[in-house]
Amino acid sequence: MNLKQLFKPLLFLTAAFVIASCSTDIFPPAHWENLQGLPALKAGTFPEEDLTLNVGEKYVYSPKASSPLDIYYQWYQNGEDMSTDPSFTFNAERPSRSKVILELSNDLGKVTLENKVTVRGADYSKGCLIINEGWYGHESGSISYYNYENNSIEHWCYKNQNFGDELGVTSQSATLWNGKLYVCSKQNNQLVVIDPKTLYAEKSSGTLTNYQAYEFIGLNEDYGVITHNGYFTRINLKTFETLTLTTVGNTYAGTGSGIVYNGKLLLNVNASRWGGTPNIHVIDINDLLAPGLQPTDKVECQQLDIVTYGGTRFVQCKDGNLYTVETTKEGINNLVQIKPDLTFEKKEMRSDYSPSSFGAYREATFCGTSDGTFYYIAGGKIYRATFDNPAPTEALTTYTKDGYGFYGAGIRVNPQTNELLAMYLTSEYNKNLIVRFNATTGEKISEITYDGYYFPATFIFN
Repeated sequence: MNLKQLFKPLLFLTAAFVIASCSTDIFPPAHWENLQGLPALKAGTFPEEDLTLNVGEKYVYSPKASSPLDIYYQWYQNGEDMSTDPSFTFNAERPSRSKVILELSNDLGKVTLENKVTVRGADYSKGCLIINEGWYGHESGSISYYNYENNSIEHWCYKNQNFGDELGVTSQSATLWNGKLYVCSKQNNQLVVIDPKTLYAEKSSGTLTNYQAYEFIGLNEDYGVITHNGYFTRINLKTFETLTLTTVGNTYAGTGSGIVYNGKLLLNVNASRWGGTPNIHVIDINDLLAPGLQPTDKVECQQLDIVTYGGTRFVQCKDGNLYTVETTKEGINNLVQIKPDLTFEKKEMRSDYSPSSFGAYREATFCGTSDGTFYYIAGGKIYRATFDNPAPTEALTTYTKDGYGFYGAGIRVNPQTNELLAMYLTSEYNKNLIVRFNATTGEKISEITYDGYYFPATFIFN
C-alpha cells in the first residue's frame, strides 16, 4: 500500500467511522471500537517516499503515533528482527537495497508501515561471485562476493541487494549471457536474471517446471534453455514463456551442462539409469526455435561417441574447436577435441582424473581458457594441460590443507587475471576455503577460510 494512502485512514479514522455509520453492513458497530483504537500515525513522521543514501550516512526513523492504549514498536530490516524501540536508526554501512518495516500495534491490532532504502555504490565487478547451494531444508541458495583486493568475502549479496528477496532452493549454476547473469536453482525460484555488476534482480521465474533446474544455456537474444534431470525447457527471455521438451531423440535420463557451438546445442546427457550409455547429444538450434513447436514434438538428435559417465563441461577455443572430457565406464579419461563438422579426436588424460568433487553438486572439475590451456583435478591435485600434453606428469600445484577437500566445481580459471580459484570444504560442511593460484606457475596468491553452511557450487567471473 502507498503510504500516502495509508496516512489518511490513520489520521482520520473518526471521520471515516462517522461516514461508515450510515451503513452497518459495511462497518458493523461491533468493530468500531477496535478500528478507532488502532495506533494513529502523525503525518510527516514516517517517510512517504523511498530513501537513497550514500555509504556512511544514516537515517533516523522517528514516527509519532498515538493510541488510547499502549503502543508496541517492532522494526524489521529485510525480514530480520532489529529493534522494539520507538525509533530506529538505519546505518548505511555498505551498498545495499533494504526493506524497512515498522509494525505499530496495541492490544486491538497492528498497523504496518514499509520503506525501501537504497545505499548507492553496489559494484561486484572487481572480484568474483560464488554461487552457493545453501543448506537444504534450512536456507535458500545465495551469492557471495570474493574481493580480490582485500581478500575478503561478503555473503548474502543477492539478498542484501534485493530487499531481502532470496534465490531458489539449491542454487547450483550461473551463466553470463548477453550482459546478464542467469542463476539456476533446483527448486522454487528456478531462474533469476540479474545485473552482474549490482546484483539487482531484473526477472524471476518462480517455479518453471516440475523438474529440477540445473543450468541455463543461451541460444540467441530471444531464447535459452534450462536443463533438468530428464528433459530441458526452452524459455523465451522476454516473456519467460516456457516449453518443456519431453521427446528429443531418446528420452533423456539426465541433462546437465551444455554449450552452443556452430549452430548446434551440445548437451551432456547421462542416460545410464535407463540402460543406455551417457554421451553428448547434438540438436540443431533452428529445430529448437521452430515456431509452433510442441512438448511432444520429436526433434532430431545426433549422438556423439563421447562417453560422459563422469559428467563433462565444454571449452570453446580460438582455434575454432570445442574441447571436453570423456570418462568411460572402465575409467579411461580422454581430452576430446570436437571440430566444427562434429568430427573429433581423443587423447588420453591422467588415469586418476576426478570428473567431480564430493558433495551434492557434482560438477565436472574441468575448465580452460580460449587459448587452449586446460585445468583439471587428478589424485587430489590440480594439473595444467594442453591438447598436445593432456596427461602432464607434474601438478600445477600440490597445495593441500588438512581436513579440506574439493567441493562443487572444484576449480575455475579467470582468463582475464590469469588466476585459478579452487573451492574446498570439510566433511562437516561448515568450514570453507577459497584459494587463488597463478594459473601459469601454480604459485599461491592468497587463501581465505570462513565458516557457515554455504555449500559453494561454482565461481562466476564478471
